Amino acid sequence: MSPWHSCSAKMTSARSFRIPHGIRTSTRGVPWASSAEARRIRAPVLAASAAARCGAGYVRLVTTSGATACAHAHLLSIPVSACDQGIWGTLCATSAIQAAQGLAKSDVILVGPGMGTSDDSERFLEALSQDRPMVFDADALTLIARNHGLLDMPARHPRILTPHEGEAARLLGRKIANRNEDALQIARDYEATVVLKGPETLPSTPPCAVCRPSCPTPLGDLRAVVEGGPELAKAGTGDVLGGMVASFLAQGLDALDAATLAVFVHGHAGRAAACELSVHAVMSEDIICKIGSVLLDLEAEDNS
Repeated sequence: MSPWHSCSAKMTSARSFRIPHGIRTSTRGVPWASSAEARRIRAPVLAASAAARCGAGYVRLVTTSGATACAHAHLLSIPVSACDQGIWGTLCATSAIQAAQGLAKSDVILVGPGMGTSDDSERFLEALSQDRPMVFDADALTLIARNHGLLDMPARHPRILTPHEGEAARLLGRKIANRNEDALQIARDYEATVVLKGPETLPSTPPCAVCRPSCPTPLGDLRAVVEGGPELAKAGTGDVLGGMVASFLAQGLDALDAATLAVFVHGHAGRAAACELSVHAVMSEDIICKIGSVLLDLEAEDNS
């Protein structure tokens, strides 16, 4: 199924033009994207951009053929690989081989932003080898909550889950009751470092009996990172954070430190953007643009 189809619209001069599958046209001819399709395209672009901005030496985006044109337009310096897509425009299981070829030299894989939650996406996640450190975000978390067997158990390599409270509730099978305890419970259940996003973002690791023998307490290591403000509630900021976590993990930090640093820099970048543009005007791309200045400040502190 081709991701493109022809459509005519009344613009300044009426003519036919080709637009991505999922794009609609208003009565005035102004194109707008259906939310599901727009997210599938935008989310991985934000994650890849953030990963590169945080210092990852080589970032490759693997996405559907339908999203590659948009990705190429926004990621001029990041290679983009096109994979086959299922009937709903999401990655299909047959793409796993293509993805594996494109990611063979990767130190870390971030999976989830924009991948969708269709049966095709579930088969793709099931087929994706977990033979290296992994970061699971967004749609991947919904699929894991639906089918716990999608995660290799026991964990062979460090893994990080980055749920917001809704995704965390699905992973637990119940509503969030106590953020600290529930973050640790998810960490134990899934043998992973967990970044529970919300009013206070909590990176937590599983108990020492699972994968942290040096943990200071039997309950595990828990860090509350209180950074950022309402500007981080905008759509797409979670995708940015996922890319940042993956980037720091790829640069050699252990899972807990990579998650903690990402949350810290993410929050400060959001604040910097809000100070310049106002809380209301900040978009996810603005946060990515401020990552460099936050890292520069951290480097200056280290050298002082």
